[in-house]
Amino acid sequence: MPRNPHPGRRDFLKTAAAGAAGAMGVSALKFDKIFAQSTGGWVAGMQINPAIDNKRVICCHDTKMLTARPQNTVWASQNANVDAAVVAANLDQMAMLLTNKTAAADAWSTIFRSSKSWASTKVAMKTNGIGSNTTNRPRVAIYKKLTDVLVNLGVQPSNIVLYDACDNATTYYSPSMSLTDATKIRAVMSTRASNMGGFKAVSLTNAQGVSAAADLVDGNIDILVNVAACKSHNGTGGHFSYGSCTLCMKNHLGTFTDGTKAQSSGALHVPNSASTPPPPPLALFEINKHSAILGGNPVRQQICIVDALLSNGNSGPGGGWDNQTDRLVMGTFAPIVDYLTANKILLDSTIMNASPIAALGITNAAIILPMFLTNFGYSETDALEWIEYTPGNAPPIGGNTGSTGGSSGAGGAVGSGGTTGSAGARGGGTSGVAGGTSGAASTTGAGGATGGSTAAAGGSTDSGSSASSSAASGGTSGAATTAASSSEGSMSTGGTRAATGTTANSTGGGGGSAGATATTAATANAGNSGGGCSVAGVDRRATRWGAMLALGTVAAGRLRRWMGV
Repeated sequence: MPRNPHPGRRDFLKTAAAGAAGAMGVSALKFDKIFAQSTGGWVAGMQINPAIDNKRVICCHDTKMLTARPQNTVWASQNANVDAAVVAANLDQMAMLLTNKTAAADAWSTIFRSSKSWASTKVAMKTNGIGSNTTNRPRVAIYKKLTDVLVNLGVQPSNIVLYDACDNATTYYSPSMSLTDATKIRAVMSTRASNMGGFKAVSLTNAQGVSAAADLVDGNIDILVNVAACKSHNGTGGHFSYGSCTLCMKNHLGTFTDGTKAQSSGALHVPNSASTPPPPPLALFEINKHSAILGGNPVRQQICIVDALLSNGNSGPGGGWDNQTDRLVMGTFAPIVDYLTANKILLDSTIMNASPIAALGITNAAIILPMFLTNFGYSETDALEWIEYTPGNAPPIGGNTGSTGGSSGAGGAVGSGGTTGSAGARGGGTSGVAGGTSGAASTTGAGGATGGSTAAAGGSTDSGSSASSSAASGGTSGAATTAASSSEGSMSTGGTRAATGTTANSTGGGGGSAGATATTAATANAGNSGGGCSVAGVDRRATRWGAMLALGTVAAGRLRRWMGV
């Protein structure tokens, strides 16, 4: 067969990626990061889901998810006042925000992926069996919704298993489970690892005598769902460890610890934070990089959810809830989900006011939590997105209030701009197309965006007036910003308080879209560009930038056809 004179697929993909990066100012999104998948665990720079940024985390705050404050910490009481319909609807909206989809079915099919037919796909859901009948653990309504989603995709209920290999959770979940009753959790309940292939010895550098659920170690599970409760962690003797939190990463101590064996050596329960300063929890990081968790193609662990309807402030991982926090958190990458949840909920005294984390816990969190990022190649100055969604106060996707604002250190939010090219603040807003194409480089780390401006020339440059910068280097707060523009909506309000390097989302004025506080004087990252060549009657091909974007759209189409997606 004669040689094809045209460039090969590899050459075309590299050229297209480089060209798109140059045209849209997104050179930081390297080709190997966008398409990286895993077969043997964590690989530096890998994306868990090519369609979802690892750094994107959604938090839903809705006081209607609980119809009333539970009377006590007993398990039945924890579930009695959960409005399952509201929880399910909010999980749909969160999935849409996470994926930038406008339909829940599209969002879930973007999150959940399998190399097999859905009927043959096997799913494991990590739950929490530690403690007693009064321990704070993920509520039934969350698993009910997730199993409904998977069954609707075509997964067989008999191929879905809830487990906690370390502790027996059957007492708490089995009464709410059935393979045939659609009003219940349609899945199998495992007694420790009994329905997970039993236990298999695992060799770790930072822990000895560890056994994990065999079906995960051997790769027999195609999709892993991690649902954790929002709890502080006050280790041995009341000394806080693990960054003072037990969330999605620590949830997997219940995957890698055989609770039927004596643990006199402590097994994975390190470090002992009685030392000063506390040592890094290296075993925690190692197991969350393991192929049992992040192996497979597609990557096995595909969604991480924190149930923060009720949270522990100072009662430790086995204690009962002591704060009603009315929140759910969702992301794809556990270290960033945990880092942001700890900073935005557990360490926020305005939220955890009934029983806040003690001073030692705050001190240790400041030392250990940054390690959640650095051990996976991220840092506190990265553009981490914490997007808060409150039903009734924000549209589910993008739209005209800008409530899905950007991330720290970034200009516009990824895919969160207005759908009619209504953003356009200098260095802080998105521009032109849905999700925006590119804002101008930010020299001061601009805060909120001006609302209501229309992007000119198809969004190639920002035409809104410049937003006043108020975010200090490091992005320590989302201070209110204003803009002297007659076309803006009502004044942008300040973002929520953020720890250094985390996001502080601003809420846009009426008709406007929010920008983001920046951590440094960095160039604003572009949002996702919309399809097509014209926006608001402006032909993008009429400009130099428009031509490049149009070329990028064509290249993306060819890429999707060749990749079969």
